Amino acid sequence: MTAPVSSSPDSAESAGSEPRRAAARDLPLEVVGRDRPKGGSTSPSSPAGRQHGRVRRLIGIVLLLALGVGAGIGVQRAGLVETLVSRLQTQERQDATGSRSAATLDRPPAADATRRGGGPGLVYGLGRLVPDGFVITVSAPFGAGDARIARLAVREGDRVERGDLLAELDNADTHAAAVTSAQANVALREAELARAKVAAIASLGETRAALGRAQVSLATAKRDLARADELIAGGHMTQAAYDDRSDAVVAARHEVDRLTASLARYREDENGVAPDVAVAARALEVARAALVSARSDLARSRVRAPEAGVVLDIRARAGERPGTDGILDLGEIDRMQAEVEVYQTQIGQVSVGDPVTLTADAFSGEVRGTVTRIGWEVGRQTATEADPAARTDARVVKVYVGLTPEAVARVRRYTNLQVTARIETGEGPEGQGGEAGQ
Repeated sequence: MTAPVSSSPDSAESAGSEPRRAAARDLPLEVVGRDRPKGGSTSPSSPAGRQHGRVRRLIGIVLLLALGVGAGIGVQRAGLVETLVSRLQTQERQDATGSRSAATLDRPPAADATRRGGGPGLVYGLGRLVPDGFVITVSAPFGAGDARIARLAVREGDRVERGDLLAELDNADTHAAAVTSAQANVALREAELARAKVAAIASLGETRAALGRAQVSLATAKRDLARADELIAGGHMTQAAYDDRSDAVVAARHEVDRLTASLARYREDENGVAPDVAVAARALEVARAALVSARSDLARSRVRAPEAGVVLDIRARAGERPGTDGILDLGEIDRMQAEVEVYQTQIGQVSVGDPVTLTADAFSGEVRGTVTRIGWEVGRQTATEADPAARTDARVVKVYVGLTPEAVARVRRYTNLQVTARIETGEGPEGQGGEAGQ
């Protein structure tokens, strides 16, 4: 009986390693440390050492980048937190001093947000400063067409009175020539009318005299014809002589008819005017109307101030054709007012006479005024703050605030300046009367 052959682990490992070594020799890859005994060290100059070094450097770079990104995120978060804290503190200070703007609210305050009956409430709104009577944009007159500005007679900041010359268009010379021609035509028609009147008087006298002579000739011819009738009846006149007398009567009658018709030409009508004179008078009226039209065209070539005020802005210069923006802006800045937009949910608390305090970045401190008029229409909000979070689609009513003379002296140069208004409701005559009635 043959004893079994025992295989040790060392023999099995050596038997299996031979095929692996053969396969490794056939591959184009480098085998690292396969035959090196455990606990051996890798030389840094060997290929394996260089590869391990590159891996370690790559890992180090990744770790450094991760640390940098983490630090940046931390700094950014810290800055964001600091910004949020600063904004909250600013908002708290604004709420404490009453300078908070209505446009910075996320939503319009409720109608009962302010106090009633126990004293004045506060309503905030954004607005702008405008002249009393608003800003007038002076445009080119009707019929200016392609006319350009020949010269400007004013500069920004000049005060003008109603009717003062502001600008002159380049078609003024053409219209001035038309006025001269129309004036000459009027003079001609006036001379023709005077001549027609003199001619009518003279012709009327001449025609009347000629008609008288013709009537005498007709009467003489008729008498001659009557005697001729007796003579021819007695056989004492030839037929030829009789025919001559008869023809003379006919000719005299025709002359009377002609002069009678001519006399009607010079005779005055029911208005006491001869026809020729009336025609000349109508021609003169047409000439005078043409002169008025020419003068009107000339006046339209000169742009004048529609109201008294100060030139706020010039929109077109000499040589330019006035556009849809007009030539210049005019406003009476000696009387200023504020146009404030109040939320529709709060407008019921505002009444005429309520005191108002206005603030803005352009001037220090506050200016004061009172509510003089409340608008009749609810519209979309137009005055907003630069804050991206500010509401821009609210429904508002315009409230007009008249400023005190001291306030006007401070803000008269700031037309269209955005202001923040604080209205103390319930302080005006209407508000006090309403509370008393309640």
